[in-house]
Amino acid sequence: MRQLFYQKLISQDGKPLDAKDQAKEDKKMQQTAEERRKQRRTLRGGLLTNACPFFHPTVSIGSSQDLLTLFDNRLLGEEEVRGRKTWIVESTPQAGRVPANQHEKEVLSWSHKLWIGQTENFTLKTVDTVIGDRVYMKPGSTLTSEYEKINGDAWLAVRRSEYFHLQFAKFIRPAGRSDYQDSKFRKFDVQSTVAIEPAK
Repeated sequence: MRQLFYQKLISQDGKPLDAKDQAKEDKKMQQTAEERRKQRRTLRGGLLTNACPFFHPTVSIGSSQDLLTLFDNRLLGEEEVRGRKTWIVESTPQAGRVPANQHEKEVLSWSHKLWIGQTENFTLKTVDTVIGDRVYMKPGSTLTSEYEKINGDAWLAVRRSEYFHLQFAKFIRPAGRSDYQDSKFRKFDVQSTVAIEPAK
């Protein structure tokens, strides 16, 4: 399960942190935010467990920054998704782009189609398609996700589908399809106080 919360130290022994400690906490929070941004676009093979229980790889399908620097992006048109008007954007690897490292090899093995809301500028739907041979799924495998604003507050994935054709061994190439639908979201708030007693 992805961790959705972050704890930041803002005071100690009832007193605000000094400038030096505050700077350390701010830096830690920025690093964590950057790591989580990268993780959002990482596919974990564990969700293919039913098809292949011993197979647990991970592969990056690219961050927003990757889409800007490694892909050609073009506007295809407009479409309504879940009752909202969207722009359709297609992202394909730049022609002749040579991957600089393993990360880029994986990222450039995909093409992407995004449906971006015209009013709130949030991605309502994505379709990621394997087009290269540098990942464990064969070309033509697709990952589709749809998002909705829950209770007028947070954008969350409400529907996902995966069509996969694996290629991790010469004679073992299972294929399959998985569909997921999330509902009954609940909002909760947790507050905590940590008191540190002086050493005796």
